[in-house]
Amino acid sequence: MALSGSAARRYAEALLDLATADDAVDAYRASLDSLAAGISPGSIRALRDPSVPVKQRLAAIEAVTKGQPKVIRSVLLLLEQRDRIGLLAGIARAYADLVDRRAGIVQAKITTAITLDDDQRQSFVKRLESSSGKQIKASFTVDEELIAGARVQLGDHLIDSSVRAQLDALRTQLAGN
Repeated sequence: MALSGSAARRYAEALLDLATADDAVDAYRASLDSLAAGISPGSIRALRDPSVPVKQRLAAIEAVTKGQPKVIRSVLLLLEQRDRIGLLAGIARAYADLVDRRAGIVQAKITTAITLDDDQRQSFVKRLESSSGKQIKASFTVDEELIAGARVQLGDHLIDSSVRAQLDALRTQLAGN
């Protein structure tokens, strides 16, 4: 797999290669997700604090990763030794993104002007899946400034069918004439 992008992404790519070889893709994802969620920003600061002895910081990593896959433990120890432990959350996100992409799942951020109920959300996602030909993992937010309609961020593509976007386009067109 080609190395590209940020350091977190490169670590995630390497972990995915190891996980694939170990047939442990889901286990590594669960481990990374739980560690990224469980290690607070304050703990990350403490792990990066040069006034705390290295031995003590490494012992803390050992304690936190007890019961986690050996590869994950080794990567966290390596990150700590290289003063890159702050990358953990980014690595977890990048790893999840790589796993989803490999499975053909695309992340979608859907912003609507009003709150949608569960049936409306499912219907919206099904329409997106049928038009894109991909499996969608969606998150929903509400922005009343859209007035009506929706804004959909689907991977790299933004589809803005909100009334706010239409009014802005009309204002630009009228200002140009």
